[in-house]
Amino acid sequence: MTVDSWVLEAIASSGAKGATVREVQRYIDERHFEELSIDTIEASVAKLLAEGRITQEGDRYHPAKRTSKEDALKKLFGDT
Repeated sequence: MTVDSWVLEAIASSGAKGATVREVQRYIDERHFEELSIDTIEASVAKLLAEGRITQEGDRYHPAKRTSKEDALKKLFGDT
């Protein structure tokens, strides 16, 4: 697994409350036995935010809402 997938897994497992960077770090350390630096996790979070795969509310991160198949096709082909 990559750091990005671990960060996504940690954020998804946090439920509705979301996860802070420290909580993501703790999750990865406890579940995958990897001690990642805060800088590494913050870089991954920034990348995932830019890709629209997660959202931010204050200092907490949440998985982005999934797009339905119908909405994805409309977006792809420009239908509104």
